[in-house]
Amino acid sequence: MTDFETGTIKSVKDMLPNILHKGCLFHFSQAVWRQVQGKGLTTKYNEDEVFRLNVKQLIALAFVPLDQIIIGFDLICDQFDDDADDLLEYFEKTCIGEPKRRGTGRKKPQFDHKLWNIHDRVVATVPRP
Repeated sequence: MTDFETGTIKSVKDMLPNILHKGCLFHFSQAVWRQVQGKGLTTKYNEDEVFRLNVKQLIALAFVPLDQIIIGFDLICDQFDDDADDLLEYFEKTCIGEPKRRGTGRKKPQFDHKLWNIHDRVVATVPRP
């Protein structure tokens, strides 16, 4: 279990290549919250109930089956106002994968879906990281 620092993740993978590496849900949530703050959306989060729910839904994608993450992300994006575009771009680039310029599919995200998704652990009743 790890936080969402690229250097830490790479080091663990290099040192322990055969170990299943999972991210920590708390640190995943914190990374999203730091982006809300960094994008100047704290007041909106505190005052706008719909926006707050939408941010929580982004974090809740960690509980969605792997093959449904992109569909879920697209559905959640439709609920956000335009002032959250920077937040959604960050989340898409780091956690979902940006759409490829040509054809279908997406680029590889900074953090692989399997790193931050805990659906399999919930189904198996394994404690969440």
